[in-house]
Amino acid sequence: MKDLSVDKVGMIYELPKGGSVHALHDVSFDLEAGRLLTLLGPSGCGKTTLLNILAGFLAPTSGSVTLGGDQIDGPGQERGMVFQQGALFEWQSVAQNVAFGPRMNRKKKSETKVLVEELLNTVGLQGFGDKAIYELSGGMQQRVALARCLANDPEVMLMDEPLGALDALTREKMQGLVLKLWQETGKSIVLVTHSVEEALYLGDKLFVMAPRPGRIERIYELPFAEVGLHVDPRELKASPEFIEKREELLSLIWEMEEQIMGHEGAMS
Repeated sequence: MKDLSVDKVGMIYELPKGGSVHALHDVSFDLEAGRLLTLLGPSGCGKTTLLNILAGFLAPTSGSVTLGGDQIDGPGQERGMVFQQGALFEWQSVAQNVAFGPRMNRKKKSETKVLVEELLNTVGLQGFGDKAIYELSGGMQQRVALARCLANDPEVMLMDEPLGALDALTREKMQGLVLKLWQETGKSIVLVTHSVEEALYLGDKLFVMAPRPGRIERIYELPFAEVGLHVDPRELKASPEFIEKREELLSLIWEMEEQIMGHEGAMS
């Protein structure tokens, strides 16, 4: 298992008509292997930009990112990505989608078949391998996306609002699945969300990011993800400790949003 290290990362986007956007400034942290980190903050604080840099989709304008001491300078199968919409191959079956990575890596068909069956069991889709993607609900499609990500056996799973498009009940069930996968695989997970409750429930480490420029404003070490493995989610989310922390975070995010609106008002 490999630690993830982010060292003084900055990102500036140059605009086509002149000017620039300072998306990230001097972001530094070390994430120990096996942690579940959630990124929370108002729109424009650089959460997705940071995730795309970790994935190797973007090169930062300053600073560096390493995984296990090796510099990240592009996409790699040691980092798997799960998007808000599953980004699945609609023309392929569930099993074919999950088998895509192993096929590209020229794994034996017999090994791939066993792996796919194991992963479909892991994400609760046993018996659905022959189904077409369009036959599945949104929640089931995200289960396929998680299985496809796991098929490459990445060191780090990167998730960009993976549950954001789901209804409330399905979302809560999928939160439980994310915790289950985290526990069973021991993989590091970095998950972007706009939901304060979700960030608290899933993150055993939580970064609150602030905008203009995007930066880490506050760091929390949290007990709820570990507790959530053994306690009913409704019970946990109704506990005084969870509610207190949720209100603290809501106030912090609300204050940031007010500052953004005030800044925009002053400029108009």
